[in-house]
Amino acid sequence: YTLGYQNGVVETVRNPFKIQQGTFEEICASMGVTHGSQVSILGEKATDLRLSRIGWMRGYEEMPQDKRAEKVAQIGREIIQAARIYVRNQLSEAIRLAREELQVDEKNLTKAEFIRKLNENEEVMQWTHALERIEGFAVDGVRNWQYIVIDTPIPNAFVSEMLPQRFFVTTGLFQEFVTNDDELAMILGHEISHLIKGHNSQRNLVEFLFRGLEITLLMLDPTEGMLSLMVASFLGSSREALVAAHSRSNETEADELGCRLAAMACFNTSRGAKVFQRMAQYDESNGGSRKDLMASHPASDGRYEFVKQLAMEEKYEKYSHCQTLTKRVRRALTMSP
Repeated sequence: YTLGYQNGVVETVRNPFKIQQGTFEEICASMGVTHGSQVSILGEKATDLRLSRIGWMRGYEEMPQDKRAEKVAQIGREIIQAARIYVRNQLSEAIRLAREELQVDEKNLTKAEFIRKLNENEEVMQWTHALERIEGFAVDGVRNWQYIVIDTPIPNAFVSEMLPQRFFVTTGLFQEFVTNDDELAMILGHEISHLIKGHNSQRNLVEFLFRGLEITLLMLDPTEGMLSLMVASFLGSSREALVAAHSRSNETEADELGCRLAAMACFNTSRGAKVFQRMAQYDESNGGSRKDLMASHPASDGRYEFVKQLAMEEKYEKYSHCQTLTKRVRRALTMSP
């Protein structure tokens, strides 16, 4: 394991683009992509990813862009800006509280020691990492975001820490659930909230720890395999149930923050919440509305009620920058699906 980990680190440092390129192609292949015409990429800077092994060798310069990609990019930019403001505010507050705590508890610190302890504060570290995930590591790095629409009937939207600053949305999401800008903003707000909170990293860590415990118990089996046969299935099921419970908690947290970000970006959250009602109806028609211990998401009917209540509190009206004439005109123009 250690050797594989070290080789992975070396390969990533040597050629990070190669790792990202491979991840991008794996994501597209898992969505059934066989040709570059199924992928539309928009961003403020040049596209760097290519489907070199899936039917398109050069790039997307000559491919017609899906119009839905323009909508995803437009709304995505507004959600990203709201996320940036939110994270910067949270980081400033965390630094303020950490400073006050250090000034009270440790008055004789040198300036260097004070800064070191400030940077090591758990809350400060959390929001610093969140800002890095949103802004990247370049000057005005928020402009590096790219918005990728994949033509597939699979309804999905996600961001991945393996592919920094990229929003993935499928056309199936529009076909099944999203009918207007407010609903799309709620979905994108939810997904970027996972990134802000670091849920992907948390999930990987939790699963890694449980797998490590599972392997340790099996290694200590004094019966030379007899006990392992009896407990392996139990350990695996327990791990899946615990990881699923952690995932459901993360989904609820992302719903809450996603609703706030959509409101901060001046979208109508009450109208946008209806996308979760549509998801509940979809799950019910497909036999998936029942809450399951192994389910990674909360039950859809309860989730819609939760988001609907959130939307009553998180409204664009509470944010003064949403009351400008430009914002009002835009909302009026987008009220029809």
